[in-house]
Amino acid sequence: MPNDCQCPCIHIIGHLDDVKWLQSPRKHKPSRNPLSICDWTQNYHIWLHYVESADGSIVEDDILRSTDTRYWSIHDVQRYYLGDLHCEQVLFTYQYPNLQMPTTLGSFFWKANTALKLPPALYLKELHRSIEHTLRKMEVQNSQMDRLIISDQLIKIDRLDCFKRKSFFKSMKHIISSQDRLQLVSLENLCCKRLEGIELLQTLACFVADTLKYLFLWRFVLPNENPILINYRYITGSGQYIDRPDIGACFLRCLAELRNLRVLALEYAHIADGIGYALLSLLPILRRPHFRLQLICREDQIPGRTDAALGVGGYDIPDTAWRRVAIACPDLYLFMAFFRIRDYDNVRRFLTPSIPLREVHLQYGIDLNITQRQDSDVSYFIRHLAYRYADTLVTLSIHQWRTVEVPMRCIFELMPRLVRFQYTGLVNLTDLHDALIIISCGVCEKLKQINIQIQDEDSNRCYMKKLAEKLTEEFQDIMELYDISFCINIYKS
Repeated sequence: MPNDCQCPCIHIIGHLDDVKWLQSPRKHKPSRNPLSICDWTQNYHIWLHYVESADGSIVEDDILRSTDTRYWSIHDVQRYYLGDLHCEQVLFTYQYPNLQMPTTLGSFFWKANTALKLPPALYLKELHRSIEHTLRKMEVQNSQMDRLIISDQLIKIDRLDCFKRKSFFKSMKHIISSQDRLQLVSLENLCCKRLEGIELLQTLACFVADTLKYLFLWRFVLPNENPILINYRYITGSGQYIDRPDIGACFLRCLAELRNLRVLALEYAHIADGIGYALLSLLPILRRPHFRLQLICREDQIPGRTDAALGVGGYDIPDTAWRRVAIACPDLYLFMAFFRIRDYDNVRRFLTPSIPLREVHLQYGIDLNITQRQDSDVSYFIRHLAYRYADTLVTLSIHQWRTVEVPMRCIFELMPRLVRFQYTGLVNLTDLHDALIIISCGVCEKLKQINIQIQDEDSNRCYMKKLAEKLTEEFQDIMELYDISFCINIYKS
């Protein structure tokens, strides 16, 4: 800590009550020296400094280094606030996407929230007030829109009290009911309750069923609020004065009324009832030509392992139901994402022999358990996919984190009809070289895209980078001959 005589910071002399503190950053004059604390909290056009990483992976570019506001969206993760904190310069990380606020006060609160990471009570109050004011304005003006996306980064349902929560859903239902050309609705990560989610779906089915084409419902209700699993055993009394709607039937009926849908994103547990009735009730919308159904499978919804009485999941979809769907809907494009399900036996519980699988995305995530999981090798899962779905599978995407190496050559040998292949994780370059030789021989005739992100380590970073460049130069001409989009990148672990 420097002495007082050497400290250039401003000291307040006198009583603190006599100092006129600024209540809002409306009047501000930037300092001539490097940015101070008041600059990044009060300046409406705040400057963001770009700090280049030391590993040399980023190409030197004057545009990326520029501090102009129109380049803020470039590499937002590596931008920092530069400030002075008691005679020393500090860097405040910039992690959230920038929003162009219409007022100076709103810009101040957004910058303060970005720097502090945790929103203060005053920020939440102003944010909820602005959201409420915006929804009312849209409601009064009958604003027409093509897409409605509720951002989970701005609207936190769990932080609203009972009155604000009811007002929010009431305004949303009024806005949806006044739309004439709404085509896309995204309720992902809304995490509302069952009744609240069903009321929104009822509004969509009643007013925009003729125009809605894209509906995304991943995690739109709480994990333990599965719409088709109803458990009212905790309610006592006769039930004469308690509203007990059949939420499961209402949920499926609302989805079946949206007969102009082209894309529907659901969770596997929301249509898994053990008998296949929930899936067959969606046949009116699945029969559309080239319909795309996206299902996400989570680890807490494993059929046969999770207790269904908890309201999360636990049931499966029988093979007979998938067989009828495959016959009735030959153009169905089924996308299944397995999110953080690391055991091979647990992944197989979601699959049946007759399922019309077209695209698979396997994401392991980060395993915090110290012990090695049983049957976590990806090669077993690849062999199962090749045995069951080699003729129908189009896209395969694998994203893992510090696990075993995936046999690339085995993938292209067992599934020669793949069109797109994406992989992120550890790679054996010798095995990758053999896989590329197989592709160059014309084994995979339908292959159009290969995207490989190799996870490097500090010990052999330069070696891996040189080998990846060598592979790219060696097979680039051959990939262009077969019209294949080929890309190999090295990213830091």
